[in-house]
Amino acid sequence: MWMTPFYLFFGILVLSIFKNSIDLKKIKKFIYTFLFFFTLSPIIYLVVSLKDETKRTDYPGKEIARLVQNKWDDNFFNEIKIVVGDEWYAGNLSYHLYSRPIWMNDLKNKTSNIKEDQGVVYVGNPKILKKICPGVFGTIKPVGYCMIGKR
Repeated sequence: MWMTPFYLFFGILVLSIFKNSIDLKKIKKFIYTFLFFFTLSPIIYLVVSLKDETKRTDYPGKEIARLVQNKWDDNFFNEIKIVVGDEWYAGNLSYHLYSRPIWMNDLKNKTSNIKEDQGVVYVGNPKILKKICPGVFGTIKPVGYCMIGKR
């Protein structure tokens, strides 16, 4: 990801090296081919996005964060500091919450540092969380969440 700017000028390098052997009459074929693929890619993406609304680009992260934040505000007065769960659901929730809490995959070896007043939201399988949740439990399909904070 961070090397992308390095490769941006690769095309200019190729053009400068081969500038003497470039035939402008033959380049029209390349331009038409390039424009075809350049427009084909976003068109395919648009069709797939309109046809199938279960893609990750359609994930309602802001709406879920708003619902979780509202339930948190109804039950606790401190901020959410930590979100625990898998990278997609918990990470997305962490990103969209106002307090921008830290995301953790799990709390192994970190539980001694976690205190109730820090505000923790566990995100995961609703069936499992409902059995083990000592705090406020809720679900937003397809995941459940458990909130532990200061009342």
